[in-house]
Order: sequence, then structure tokens, then C-alpha cells
Amino acid sequence: MNTFEKFIYFLQGEMPEPKPFGWFHLLWIIILIVLLFIIRNKKEEKDLKIILGTYGIVSLILEILKQVAWSFNYENGVVTWDYQWYAFPFQLCSTPIYVSIVCLFLKDGKVRNMLLSYLAFITLWGGVATIFMPSSCFVEDILVNIHTMYLHCGSVLISLYLLISGRVSITLKNVYEALKVFIIFVFTSLTLDIVMYESGIIGDETFNMFFISPYFISSLPIFDTIQKSVPYIVFLISYILIVSIFAIFTYLLGILIKRILKK
Repeated sequence: MNTFEKFIYFLQGEMPEPKPFGWFHLLWIIILIVLLFIIRNKKEEKDLKIILGTYGIVSLILEILKQVAWSFNYENGVVTWDYQWYAFPFQLCSTPIYVSIVCLFLKDGKVRNMLLSYLAFITLWGGVATIFMPSSCFVEDILVNIHTMYLHCGSVLISLYLLISGRVSITLKNVYEALKVFIIFVFTSLTLDIVMYESGIIGDETFNMFFISPYFISSLPIFDTIQKSVPYIVFLISYILIVSIFAIFTYLLGILIKRILKK
């Protein structure tokens, strides 16, 4: 192996698979709570850029390392490379990486507010679900476990920070703006799913961005049952509606908390 291959092999280091609410899991939840307490009142523009940049850039580096490590195999003295298409980084929970980085280069205005609203109202619950139900995400690879918890805990941190600090106002207008970005991502992922499958590039591997491919059953709880039970178009509409309901629930919860705090 050359130096680069030795580095990638090192990244494949293993650990005992973390247990839900074991020490590794709880450590990340504690870090999330502590960081939220620290940054909750950071409202300046430079604070926003530092928070988004730290999350986005570190997450992107970890994502790239994970992609390379999963494509690398060393066995019996032979190095082989095989990209794992199922792990292509365009899922609901990975979009905060790209949105955070893009927002670094945007001035305060309509487009940036739409993207920040997406982070605040849409991606929050995907991160929350992973944090409290991490069983399917924990593996024996150290890098992957760190990447998983950093990505999802960081996503929740960003969402809560934007809402608590007031960088994203808790209004129905912003929910609507967030949903517009979500719809764009949904149809982008659907286009990718169709193009990649029909082109034959993925061979017999799974490629299911946003878990809405018409060719593969979603691996998300509830959504897999829906997809098996109804025509695809009904499943797709249900997916959009359910995520929209969670966004509206976030808005209502935010309004309720604000009123309680005022009293």
C-alpha cells in the first residue's frame, strides 16, 4: 500500500458497536446540549457564519473521508476500490452540509432566509429521530460513528440555534419558504434516483436518495409500509405531506414555547 492507502486503511479502524444511550451516544447528546446553551444568544452575522461554517465544513470533510473509506478494501495484500452507491451523500440529513456552506457565501436576503428556514423547520426532525433512535446508524467503524453523530447532532444544533436566537423568525411565511426548498430537494433526489437507475451506472446496487426511489422500497419506518401499500404517486405525496406536517408542528411548538416564556 502507498501512503494514501495506508491512511485510508487507518480510517477504517473499528470500535465496539455503540449501544443506544451508552456512553458514546450520551456523550454526543451532552455535547449538543452544552453547545446549544453556549451559542443560543449568538445573534451577530459573524456568529452565524462561524456556526454554519464550522458545522458545514467539518461535516463535509467527514463525509468525504467516509465515502473514500467505504470504497476502499484491503484483503490478502490486495487493494481494491468499489464505490458504495447506496451511501451517495444526498439524503435529507446530509443536505444541511451543503445548505450551511452555501449560506456562508450569501448575503442576508430572500434566498438565504429560505435556506435557513429549511434548516430550521425541515431538517430538525430527521436529526432528532437519528439521535433518539440511532440503532440502525451505529456500526463498528470509528469514523462512521463519529460522522453520524456529528452530522445529526450538529444538524439539530443548527436548527434549534436558528429558532432560539431568532435568526429565523417563527412564522408561517418562513415555514412556506422552507417547504419550497424541500420540494426542490425532493424532485432533485427523485431525478437522481431515476437517472442513475435507468442509466445502469449503479449496476445491481441500491440508489435511493431521500428514500423515495420508485425502484427501491424506502428503508424509513412507516414510509416503507406506505410505499408497499399504495401506488407510488400516493406514497410520494404522503412523504411530502408528512414532512410538511412536521414543519408546521415545529412552528406551532415554537409559538407555544414563546408564549409560555412571555408569561
